[in-house]
This record gives sequence, C-alpha cells and structure tokens, in this order.
Amino acid sequence: MKMHIENSSLTVSLEGRIDSTNAQAVETELFQAVNDHPGTGLTIDADRLEYISSAGLRVLMKLRRETGKPLPVINVSPEVYEIFDVTGFTELLEVKKRLRVISVEGCRILGSGANGTVYRLTEDEIVKVFRSGITLEQIEAEREAARRAFLLGVPCAIAFDTVRVGESYGTVYEMLDAATVSERIQENPGRLEDLAAACAKLLRKMHDIQVPEGQMPHSAQYTHMTVDSVAEDFTSEEVQMMHALYDSIPQMNRFIHNDYHPKNIMESKGELMLIDLGDASAGNPVIDLIHSYMVFRLIGSGHQQHDDNEMSFVGMPYGHMRRFWDIFLTTYCGDAEKAAWLNEKLEPYAQMMYLTVSMAHPRLPQAYHALYADKVRMLTLSRFDEIVGSLKDALEY
Repeated sequence: MKMHIENSSLTVSLEGRIDSTNAQAVETELFQAVNDHPGTGLTIDADRLEYISSAGLRVLMKLRRETGKPLPVINVSPEVYEIFDVTGFTELLEVKKRLRVISVEGCRILGSGANGTVYRLTEDEIVKVFRSGITLEQIEAEREAARRAFLLGVPCAIAFDTVRVGESYGTVYEMLDAATVSERIQENPGRLEDLAAACAKLLRKMHDIQVPEGQMPHSAQYTHMTVDSVAEDFTSEEVQMMHALYDSIPQMNRFIHNDYHPKNIMESKGELMLIDLGDASAGNPVIDLIHSYMVFRLIGSGHQQHDDNEMSFVGMPYGHMRRFWDIFLTTYCGDAEKAAWLNEKLEPYAQMMYLTVSMAHPRLPQAYHALYADKVRMLTLSRFDEIVGSLKDALEY
C-alpha cells in the first residue's frame, strides 16, 4: 500500500488482491493512514488492484461510514469495476474506471479553440484534447452534459469515453460528416440568410425542451457564480444589484446551450447539430439570447474598425455577424418589431455579462479590472431601476 498527499488530499494506492486473508491488515493500514492525516480528503487509487472480495468491499464501506465523507475509488480496471457494479457498490462509492490511453501522433487536426484541440482519431471518431488547467472533473462534466442533452432530444454529437492523451485528458466523440455554420458561410456567403434563420428555428425548438428537475445544472448557477467571482471589484450594494438583475429573469427549466453561435453549430447532411455543450443547463431561454447578443454585438464590435474581411471570434467578418444577428433574432421572435424591442432589452444585460465574464477570466490582466468595473456601472448599473425586470415578459412559452 502506497500513499501520497497533494492539495490537502490523501491518495492511498491498493495493489494485488484483497480478500479474507488480508482484508483485516488492509483495514488497519487504511485507518492508520486516515488517523495520521486528519482533515485531509481521501481517495483510493485502484490502478494496481487486481481483485477485491466482499471482505475487501466491507473494509471500504466501513471506511466511508466512519469518516463520514465521500470515498472516491479511481483508476478501476474493467474486471474490478464489474465487481463493484454487480454488488451495488458503484451506487455507494464514487467508483471511476481507469481511463483508456490513446495517442494522437500523426492524427489530423480538425480544429482548435479556447479549451483544446480536436483531432481525427479514426474514420468514425474524433477526440477533443483539452488544454492544461482544465480539470478532469470539468471534462467529465462536459461529457455528461452532452450525454444528457442527447437523451433529451437535442441534436448533438454522441460522446463516448474520457481518455488520457499524454499528460492531458480528452473526450472521444463520433466523427460527423459536417462543417460549422461559420465554415458554410465562408464557403458560400449567399447562404448566410438561410442559415441564420435555420439556427434561430433550431434554438427555438431547443428552448421548447423541458429539462426534468435535477437533470442539468441551472443557468442561475453560472450567472450568480460569475458575479461572486468579481465581487471584490464592486461595492456590496453593486454586487446585490447585479444578483437582483439576474434574479429578475423568471426561473424556467428549459434547455439552455449557453454558448450558441455559428462555430458551435454544425451542418451535417442538411441538418443542424450542436457541439460544445460543456455549459449546457436548464433555465430561461432569454439567457441564451443574452449570450448570443454578447457574441454578435459586443465581442464582434471590436472588429468594426477593421477590414470587413478580417475574421472575427466566430469565424465571420463583422458585417456578416451583424446581419446574421438581425436575421436570427427576427426569425426567433417571429416579428421584426418584437425583435427590435427585445434587442434593446438584451443590451444592458449582455454588457454586464460580457464585462464580468471577461473580468473573471484568468487571462485578463488585473490592471483592466477597474476599467471593466466602471463600464458595468456606466452601461448597466446606472440604469438599474429602468432595466430590472425588463426581461420578465420577454419570451412567451
């Protein structure tokens, strides 16, 4: 039995076989390790565990019960996992299978984004290899979000397993014979109007999906978390105002993508499919529209001073982005007058979201925080009484 501590967490590695002949000795060592390191979390690494009998399982159950804490058991081989599964211990303990190890050497790169790089693994599979700093927990949460979205009827790529790729982690997805909507418009700008309308209709359809309670995190979790993450740059009253603005949006449990734009929508054989579902949640559909406004009207606005052929954040020239958004919102609302009204109401919320999300990003230099905070005050908080509750009746479902 080997042990090591990292980030106030104790990991104990089990080896070989654990059965009635040595279960008592294993129990003694495990409890001694816990007693020697009070206050630390405990994880069992089963990478070299070949077999565990009922006697060994009872040791783990006793350990979990007496410590009163969750007991993750990681790197479990398929054979040992089957023992945990058939005995019901996968429901009692946090049991995770050993990750498959793959190589992307010689694989063609299909694309790259803020979180990682996508490689063509086989004719039928791709793998998204995440950048360092993105935790395994975050990666598995994204895969789980994609799985749940698929089961809810959202057209999206099927996610397979989480894998190790060198020192990084990745998620394997089905290989789609597809291109992003941005790429389709680059190939044929004449399709912009039809694709913008199709994307709006798809989002409206996705917003009709009622997410069962507890199946996905709520969008309020992300909005309020962002506010709290930048609280030190504002007064307590200003923080309360930002929370109040988000709270004034009625709670719903509709499917929300949370990053809906043409680089995250694929066209495959004439059908549209969603990708990048890591932030998918349940909430009010207006949250998706705030996100999309942020991308098309705020992030993209930085390109308006440049040559219109310069490609922007979503793979479109700035002029195309504005035109896409206008067609998109009008189609979504079904009425140009309603779209114009909603566009105006979205703006102060989108400004607040854009600026606070930027402030929360670790790559934004601290020197910019005061400037961004002042912009939040000027563009949103100064209009608090005017805009609080302004999105209450924005959408009808």
